[in-house]
Amino acid sequence: MIQPIQKILLVSLLSALGCAGAMAAEQSHFEHFITRDGAKLMDGETTFRFAGIHAPELHRIEDDARGVCKADPRGWGQYFKWPTPEEQANWIKAMVATGAKAQRVYVLSVQQENDTACERETHILAPQSTDGMPRLNEKAMKVYDNMIAEADKQGLRLILPFIDHWWWWGGREQLAAFYNEKPEDFYRIDSKTYRAYQDIIRQVITRTNTVTGRAYSDEKAIMAWETGNELEDTNAAFLHETAAWIRKWAPNQLIVDGTYKKINEFALSDPNVDIVSNHYYTNADNNHPDQVRKDLTAIGGKKAYLVGEFGLLDHTQLNDIMQSIVHSEFSGAQAVGGFIWGFRGHRHEGGFYWHKEHTGHYSYHLPGFPVEGKANQEMEVVDLVRKASAQMAGLDHVPPLPVPDAPVLRGTDSPFAINWMGAAVGRSYDVERAEAETGPWTRVGENISDGVNEWDPATMDLFRDDYRSLQLGKTYYYRVTAKNESGASSPSNVIGVKHTQQNQAPVVTLEDALTATLDKGVWLQAAWTDDNLPDREVKVGWESGENANVHFCDATKAHTRAWFSAPGEYALTFTADDGLLKSSKTASVTVKKAQGKVPADYCHFAGGVLDVHNGKLHAVKSKENALAIDDDGFLGPFANEGDKVSWQVNVPWEGQYTLRVTFSGKWGGKKNSFVVNSGAPVAIEFPQTDEKGQQLAIPVTLKAGKNSIDFGRFAGDWGYMFIKSIEVYAE
Repeated sequence: MIQPIQKILLVSLLSALGCAGAMAAEQSHFEHFITRDGAKLMDGETTFRFAGIHAPELHRIEDDARGVCKADPRGWGQYFKWPTPEEQANWIKAMVATGAKAQRVYVLSVQQENDTACERETHILAPQSTDGMPRLNEKAMKVYDNMIAEADKQGLRLILPFIDHWWWWGGREQLAAFYNEKPEDFYRIDSKTYRAYQDIIRQVITRTNTVTGRAYSDEKAIMAWETGNELEDTNAAFLHETAAWIRKWAPNQLIVDGTYKKINEFALSDPNVDIVSNHYYTNADNNHPDQVRKDLTAIGGKKAYLVGEFGLLDHTQLNDIMQSIVHSEFSGAQAVGGFIWGFRGHRHEGGFYWHKEHTGHYSYHLPGFPVEGKANQEMEVVDLVRKASAQMAGLDHVPPLPVPDAPVLRGTDSPFAINWMGAAVGRSYDVERAEAETGPWTRVGENISDGVNEWDPATMDLFRDDYRSLQLGKTYYYRVTAKNESGASSPSNVIGVKHTQQNQAPVVTLEDALTATLDKGVWLQAAWTDDNLPDREVKVGWESGENANVHFCDATKAHTRAWFSAPGEYALTFTADDGLLKSSKTASVTVKKAQGKVPADYCHFAGGVLDVHNGKLHAVKSKENALAIDDDGFLGPFANEGDKVSWQVNVPWEGQYTLRVTFSGKWGGKKNSFVVNSGAPVAIEFPQTDEKGQQLAIPVTLKAGKNSIDFGRFAGDWGYMFIKSIEVYAE
């Protein structure tokens, strides 16, 4: 036992060392670095193989729930945030519990022009002088530190790529822009851009982890450094210099040739390259199980082989590729692992982060959700990965999931907004309520899932208590239990919530007096707001006091058309009912004789398909990216402000219509505008699609008779979109 005075002196000494920059390193939870033996990876004397779902954002999150940043003019502008340590721990625990032994993350992000406007922070900051080197963002790197520390603690090996071929996260393009060079200069070893890339590598590998106290080069959790993500223009000189440079700073960690679509022959002879990687995607024409054998044959056992990414396929196709990764061999050499794209984890405040690809595939959530993830075949995909992990470990069956840990219940001021951070492998949750902090407890919510895709924390809550069962002014206590097929967790922490929200009736607004003629009818527009009590459901509708001369196109909608069988004065009442309270307002409508032909159908209209050949093109002269109609019938790319196509359409009545727009966002999600009758441009967010495109329904207000509809790139738009046709309809 340390004596009190000795203990004080020891604490003082440690404090002084800390102030001097010295930090005692923690003991790693791993016994060995991962090493290479020919085409195999080894953990000590044990062969090391792995399967998983790629986790690109353990260190930086694309917050898709916030949408795209309109301040970014390039056609892509995501919002980002740093994960909390609690989130990182939760995600890694979920991966390890479902069989993951290794994981590849995405690249380090590079500072871009529009970062401030889009509230983006990055790992790599611009140099402070023209010839200076980029700097590491300490705030970002502390998040990186914690990721590595947590991976070490929980037994997960990491593959860490340095920089991107692509510009999504800044990548080589932005790095080159710091020095007024071109993106392709990144691959030229005598360029300023390459020198900056080398310095980033040095800064990262020599960094001391603020959590563990170890240099990154001493972190056994870092299995391998990857030259970058999908560096498809890698050449022999670039790889030779880069691999030797990484080896200089990280002699005990492996090196991956982060190329794409091919196996570089020069990588096979490079003494510093340990792992050759490939990514499989449909647009690369290699997303099939036979690619594993082809690549293994090309490598010929000279290096270890990794399928770093594959996916965006049906689960049966994914399983075929994964089983090929497990079983295919060339002269005894097998792939060391493979990762399906891609995973997102729990939110700190409840629900999951999510991402939707242009193919319609969502990111996967662990441990998989049979209902919420059905469209994505989530359970099937998670299960095939767990099976592959077990096979690679030599197991006869897939180990069961561990019983989940207790979820973390968040504080709230409302019993109708109760949220928690889900347990790492929890599939459902039960909520209990009590009138005292110690119970007795009554179950008030059962089998609640937090695996909802497109979770929006601004409008969605995991649990809303029953308003009708609560007494105003009283404090209630809540706790939550997580469940999966292996059992139930212990209860969460307990929170107390005072019920102070008294239900208010919906507030209705509408125009008091309207006029119409028998041949036109009238467009009705009511609006309502509510306090979302007793729940979020509000029933709305129109009625006319059973007047047989009044006909609603859809009496259950706030916006609808009404038409009349005879002239006269009519009273149309709109009601919003929240289940306990309701509000109504009445509009008086004066209907006069017909001034034109009475239509056979007041409620339905379809103007037919108008393709781009039916429109008038207005193109800005441009040497590059000229506005033109391709062989597939799509018009684009609207690269220049002023590029547009115009249509003339005739409609029978004034009111709201819908445009069915057939478009292609094959170059990514974009923002372009429609202009109706020379009004203000209405910006539309178009999602990324494949080359075949898809249809989008856009509401517009048109006048009776002739209308002009323009589509194109207007001020503030991004351009680089393709459009095939529009159809105007009402129903």
